[in-house]
This record gives sequence, structure tokens and C-alpha cells, in this order.
Amino acid sequence: MSTLGSGFLYLLIAVIISIVAAFAGLLYIIAVGIMLYTIFAMIRPGVRQLSEVDNGFRISYTGTTFMLVGLAILVLGLIVLAAVSAAAGSSPEAIGGTVVSGLTLALGVPLIGAVIAWIGNILTFVVGAFKLYSRYQNSLYMAAGILFVLDIALLLNGFFGNILSLVGSILMYIALDDTINKLSTAATTTAQA
Repeated sequence: MSTLGSGFLYLLIAVIISIVAAFAGLLYIIAVGIMLYTIFAMIRPGVRQLSEVDNGFRISYTGTTFMLVGLAILVLGLIVLAAVSAAAGSSPEAIGGTVVSGLTLALGVPLIGAVIAWIGNILTFVVGAFKLYSRYQNSLYMAAGILFVLDIALLLNGFFGNILSLVGSILMYIALDDTINKLSTAATTTAQA
């Protein structure tokens, strides 16, 4: 669980950078890099550890796979989009069917990647928060899950996202720290008895 807690700390940093990036129009590459590292190196192993303790967390572990695959497809699509755009820009008379088809494909691939990543996000963070609440009965998990859902709803309705996810990630970090402390205290008490 400490790996998962550290993951939420890194996720907080990435969300803050992405919020600043949205207003400044910069730093997205840094934010995406931190998020990828966090998901791959911390969130995914932390959720895997939880799934070994409780099979109910396997769906959240599957969500981390969706997130990674979706982000990889998204990045690949953006690379293709940049290449097709460069090809169209270097030859304005080539705006024929090939370039238009390429642009359509290049726009569709990132969209597919984003959808897969969002499904993974929901399985990992929303379902994970509610499952943590169910197992450890800390109301901060429930509050974080609700904030994650509200953030997704706002984003789907055209509003800027991440503010509520930032607060949800803070709550998750606090709740995970509390759960880790309770579990280690219980383990110490059991060992002394």
C-alpha cells in the first residue's frame, strides 16, 4: 500500500503540472511523463499488491493496463498526426484523398487511445476508491471516488477537468497513509501478543 500511496503523491504532482499547463499552454509533456511513470512504476504495482490480497481489486489492476495501452495508442496517434500534418504542409497540392484519409486516421487513433485510457482511469481510480472504502471503511476513499466521478462528469460536459481529481488524489493519499498506519499498528500489536 505504501507504493500506491507514493503513486498518489506523484499523481498529485502530475495533476498540478497539467492544471498549470492548461492555463499556460506548456508543460504537457512533463505532466504526461510523470503520469506514465506513476501509473507504470507505482499505481500499477500498488494495485497489483492489493489484488493479491483481495481479488476484487483485479478489475482496478486491469484498469491500469487499459490506461497504459490507451496512453500508448494516444501517443502513437499524435505522432502519426504530426507526420501527416507535416506531409500535408510540405506539399499543399497533395491535400488529395491520401492526406485527408491520413488526417482522419491520425485524428481517430488518438481518440480511441483516449477512450481506452479513460476506461482504465475509471476502473483504476473510481472503482479502486470505492473498493478501498468497502474494504477499509475510511470515508475519505468514498469522498475521493465521488470527486473522481464528478470530475469525469464535468470533463464530459465540456468543463476543464483535473481540479476535483486533484482533491480526490489528496484524499486518497491521506486515506492510504491512514490505512497503512492502522495496518502496521495492528501487525505490531499482533506480533507483540
